Amino acid sequence: MLQFTNLIRQTGASLLLAATAAAAPVHAVTLETGSYSNSGIGAEFATPYDTFQFLGNTLSVSPSPAPFAVTLGTLSFEVGPNCYSCTQHVSADALIDLTVDGVHGQLDLPYAWSSSGPNDFLTFSTPAPVVFDLGALGLVKIEIQAPPQLWSPGGTVYTQLGATVATTPVPEPASFALLLGGLGLIGFVARRRG
Repeated sequence: MLQFTNLIRQTGASLLLAATAAAAPVHAVTLETGSYSNSGIGAEFATPYDTFQFLGNTLSVSPSPAPFAVTLGTLSFEVGPNCYSCTQHVSADALIDLTVDGVHGQLDLPYAWSSSGPNDFLTFSTPAPVVFDLGALGLVKIEIQAPPQLWSPGGTVYTQLGATVATTPVPEPASFALLLGGLGLIGFVARRRG
């Protein structure tokens, strides 16, 4: 009887491990980030300066339930001659298109421009995470952790826009049934022992 109980326990544990392994998809997803541009931010007259640009990347990411870092693209801020008595503070939203395996979404990146004499500043607020539902492949969550600040006394400065990506796999019906069967078997054995 003891050997039979051990066999059932080992079979239940094997079923549980197999169901857990089968529930995680191995399909890599393509993440495409669009671009954005705004010129003459805060200008009182037409100017090609004070231009904010974002140039997006395209990358392939492997699903992982643990968040991992990616670079969505490059931010640039071109500053011209500075105004030492500027009092304007301009706020806007950079609406950046995101596409994950053909599913479209949009990242709303709020930013503010200001000038304080020798330097112009571009400050970003943390946007809300963007979540994509890929059906059987699960959910993909893209989140900006700490947006950078750009400042310059003149010329162009660059930095990267980083984010974390996490995926939540959705088990296939057969895998889910296998998992439930394994849990039921373990429960049966535990009840018989008690």
